[in-house]
Amino acid sequence: MTSRTLIRDLSHKMGETVTIAGWMHRHRSMSKFGFAIMRDRTGLVQVVLEASQLEQLKGLQVESVLKVTGVVVEKKSKDPHVKEVEIQCKLLEILSPVRDAVPVNINNADVEANLDTLLDNRVVTLRNPKQRAIFRVQAALVHGYREYMEGQGFTEIFFPILAGAASEGGAEFFTVNYFDREATLTQSAQLYKQITMAVYEGVYGLSYSFRAEKFATSRHLTEFNQFEFELGFVESMEDVMEHAEGALRYMLPYVERECADELKLRGVTLPPLGEKFPRISLANALQLYKEGTGIDETSEPDLSPAAEKWLSTVWAPKEHGSGFVFVTDYPASKRPFYVKLDPNNPNNTQSFDLVGFGCEIISGGLRVNNYEEQIQRIKDKGLNPADFEDYTMMHKYGIPPEGGFGMGLQRLTQNVLGLANIKEATIFPRDVQRLRP
Repeated sequence: MTSRTLIRDLSHKMGETVTIAGWMHRHRSMSKFGFAIMRDRTGLVQVVLEASQLEQLKGLQVESVLKVTGVVVEKKSKDPHVKEVEIQCKLLEILSPVRDAVPVNINNADVEANLDTLLDNRVVTLRNPKQRAIFRVQAALVHGYREYMEGQGFTEIFFPILAGAASEGGAEFFTVNYFDREATLTQSAQLYKQITMAVYEGVYGLSYSFRAEKFATSRHLTEFNQFEFELGFVESMEDVMEHAEGALRYMLPYVERECADELKLRGVTLPPLGEKFPRISLANALQLYKEGTGIDETSEPDLSPAAEKWLSTVWAPKEHGSGFVFVTDYPASKRPFYVKLDPNNPNNTQSFDLVGFGCEIISGGLRVNNYEEQIQRIKDKGLNPADFEDYTMMHKYGIPPEGGFGMGLQRLTQNVLGLANIKEATIFPRDVQRLRP
C-alpha cells in the first residue's frame, strides 16, 4: 500500500514522488493545464494538473475527496524569501466525488454567513481553515491543562452526567425519566470531585455540565464543558489560586507553541501573564473601578461585565503587567452552599474569581468540610438536606480542608480567540433554540 504523506511534511520531500489525499479546496482550469488546491488536516498545497487530469474533474464540485501522486517541486513565488512547494501530478484518483454545490462558500478566508447559517451547516463549515483552527486551539488547551495537572501528580477522574438531585439547587436543571424515577443532568461535577478528596487528595478532569438556560444570547449554552480541579489539605485560598494561575501559565504558552499557525491565521495575540497575577478583594476591585472610571458600583454584590473588562484590560496590565487578576471575598448570597464562609465575616465567602480577557474565566474557593456546617449551609440556601445525602455523607467520615475551581472550556476558547459568541467556540452548540446538528 502506498504511504500517504501529509501536506505539512511536503517541504521535506523535495524532488520525491509522494502520495497525498484530501479535499479539493479550490480549482482553476487553463487551456492545457490547471491547478487544484488540496487540503488535508495539516494544511493546503497546490497541485499542477495536466489536461487529461482536468477532464477527470469535469462536473465535480469543491470538497470532492481526491488522491494525488506526483513529484514535489518548488513553487515559484514573487517573494524570494518565501519558499513554498507544489506537486506536479502524475496520477489522480477520485475517492469521493461531490456533484452538488456546497451550501455555504467555505473556501474563502472567512465563512461569509451569519451565525445560524454557520451552525446549521456545520457538516461543511467546520472545514474552513479558520473555523478548524478554533477547535485545534481548544484541543491544545485541554492537552496543556492535562499536562500541567499530571505534572503536579494529581489524578484525572471522570464524572457522571446523570444525578439523583440538582447539584447546585435552583430551577436551571434538566429532568430525565430514569427507569420511572426522576433524574437530572448534572449542573456541575462539584459534589463528585469533593467526594474524591478522601481518596486522591488532588484531582482534575473535564466534565459535562447542563443548565436549562432559557436565553439564546452570546453568553449562554445549555451544554458545556468545565476544567475541574479539587485539592485536599489546603491551608488558604492561596493554595488553590496558585494552581489556577499555574494551569493558565502552562496552558497559554503551550497553545502558542503548538498552535502558532492557528493563532496567526486568526490574528490572535495573547495577553501578558506578568510575574504574578494580582489578588484583590471584591470591595477593593469595585473601589478601583470607581476611581479609574468614575462609575460607582461599590454597593453591588458582584462585578459588572464593564468592571471585569476594565480590571483585566486596563488596570492589571498597567499596574502589574498582567492581563489577569484574582478577585476574592464574594458575598455568601452570590456563592453556592458548598463554599466556605469567611470566619472573620460570615456575610462573605472564602472564594475567588479569576478575571482575564475582559471577563470571569475561573471561579473557585474553599469548601465546607464539616457536617453540621454543611447541613446548615444547605438549609440557608432554601434546599432540602435530604436531597443531598450522598454528598453530605462524606462530611461524616473525614474530609480534609479542601478547595478547588472550575473553568469553562468553551468560554476560555472564546476569550483566547476573541470570538463574539460562545457558540462559535462550541463545535456542536446547544441552547434553548438549537438541538442540531
